[in-house]
This record gives sequence, structure tokens and C-alpha cells, in this order.
Amino acid sequence: MRLVPVTPGAAWLAERRPFVHLLAEAAAALGGTLELDEAFGHLGRYRGPDGCARPLFGNALGLNPEAAAMLAADKDYTARLLAAEGIATPDGIILFSPRYHARMALKNEAVAAALPKPADAEAFAAQVGYPVILKPNSGSEGRGVMHIETEEELRRDLDTLFGSDDRVRLEAYAAGQDTRLTVLDGRVQLAYRRLPPAVTGDGRRTLRQLAEDALGALARTHRGAKLSPEDPRIARAFQRQGLTWNTVPKAGRVVELLESANLSVGGRMEDLTGALPPEVDALAQRAVEQLGLRLAGVDIRSLDVVAGVEGAVVLEVNAAPGLDYYASHGPEQWERARQLLIDALAAPV
Repeated sequence: MRLVPVTPGAAWLAERRPFVHLLAEAAAALGGTLELDEAFGHLGRYRGPDGCARPLFGNALGLNPEAAAMLAADKDYTARLLAAEGIATPDGIILFSPRYHARMALKNEAVAAALPKPADAEAFAAQVGYPVILKPNSGSEGRGVMHIETEEELRRDLDTLFGSDDRVRLEAYAAGQDTRLTVLDGRVQLAYRRLPPAVTGDGRRTLRQLAEDALGALARTHRGAKLSPEDPRIARAFQRQGLTWNTVPKAGRVVELLESANLSVGGRMEDLTGALPPEVDALAQRAVEQLGLRLAGVDIRSLDVVAGVEGAVVLEVNAAPGLDYYASHGPEQWERARQLLIDALAAPV
């Protein structure tokens, strides 16, 4: 592996994601140097004007303690810890795949017997009521998040996720919209509402044609497919809206492609930076503090986050928050994301 020096405007940057461009601009603004792996630009180091170097890996900037980052990566532990500290999170249960049960039984049969089983998932869903949310217990970018409305869907989606993940979290559905707040050293620097990916009808094209065009444009903008038209979650979302792939929506009708709102799969955003009441910022700041993090993205779900924290729950905390899609929204968002990275790289380690 070879590390190469990266400066704004370098030809090497042409095929890289926005985050790498932002890193280069932030490093240059501070008078420091940035070196990244030549092949992918995924890892490297930043060296400040004082000569001190810090490692960089993906979106991680070397600020968060290792244990805190590992804790935040576990969605069930995060939810339980925050709830114990009086921060509202959705009720949930951790579930283990049959594969995991079998491996654990070889080590300790008593522990394996005590682990929650698929039947416990059905009991939990019956207790909290449908819909429920099922998702991998680790990972990001909305991978594998399922909105479930029936016991049949729960069984099917559990089998699907257990094909790739040994641990999944089933949680009660929280009504409202998602808002991401990015916190650095106790201060909220970015805030934006996340909305599901959608297409707008023109009265001529089918939903399949609209979706393929929209997802193709997304792939070209962000260098690779982020959501496939064959994702079964899209067909399910259509079904719940009384639509099919062959439906021709009337001109101006907005049709959501998913029931989750991650920007990384083509979701839309509304910038709320500086527009939220102090108590919302305080909620995000407290969640980050309780986990022992310095830099993190806090996902809050509520009916009206602009009005305050009433009914709000913390869904997840991301210890390596992405900036690609926020920064790509426009010049103002690019500058805010750039300033966040300047502040993060300048912060003492």
C-alpha cells in the first residue's frame, strides 16, 4: 500500500467521493498535510503544522476513544445505555441467528439456551404492536433496515437478515421524521431532516422508469449504485401505497421508494442547521457525552423536532458520521461540512 500526498485540485481527487475533497480542503486550510492510500483514499494520516500526525480511516478522524466508538457501533447496547441514563430510545430486543446459537452451544449450552430466539421476536412485536423495525445490530447507511407490519413479514425478514447478520435488533416503531445532528466536542455543527428517497410522477412514465432514472442519476453523482431497483423493500413500499412497478403516477405526485430515510440510499434532506431549539441540541449533546464520544452523528426521531423534544427518541449514534450527501446538497452545505472537518482536524487529540 502506498500513501500519496493529497492537495485540493489534485488530479487524483477526480474520482474520489466528496468527503476526500473536503478533507483535502480542510488540511490545506490548516496548513497541514494529508496523505491517503493511493488505491481508494480510504485510510491515511493528517499531519498538522506542529508535526503531530493522526490516523484517518474512512470517516473516522482519530478523535473518538476506541471503546466509545465500539459501543456506539452496537445499536442495542447504545439504546440500553442511553435509556439507563434517562434518554428516550425505542424499546427493543436483540436477536441471534440460528448459526450464532449453534456456535455458542458448542462453547456454553446454558448461555446459548438463554439467548433470545425468533419466537421471542414474535412475542415482542405482539407486546409493542405493529409496525416494528428490524435492522442489523451493527452497520450504517440504512443497510438492511426493515419496516414490518405483520407477523409473516417479521418471520420472512428475520430469515433474510440472519443470512448476513448474526445479531439483529427488533424495536418498536417511533412515529415521525428522522433528524441527524452532528456534534463535535459538545457543539452541534450540522442538523438536517432526512426524508425517504422518492420520485415525482410526470403522468407519462411508470414507477419502474422513474425509479431507474432516479437511481441511475444518483449512482452517477456518487460514483456507484446506492440502491437497487430490485431491492424488495421498494416493492413493499409501493404495495403499502397501493401502487405497483407499472403504476403511472400523475404529474406532481411524490412517491416514496423506501420507508427509511438514510441519505446514503438516496434519501432527501432539509437543512435545519441553526434552526432547532436549544433543547434539541442539548439532547444530541447529552447522548454523545454519555457514550464518551467527541465526534458523532445523532439520529433523532420525532413528530416535530423544530418545536422541541416532546416525544423525541434517539434512534442511533454514529461515531464516524458521513458528510458526502450533506455536503453535496449545495455550496452552503459544502462550506459547513468543510468547516466541521477544519474544526475536527484542528482539535487536540
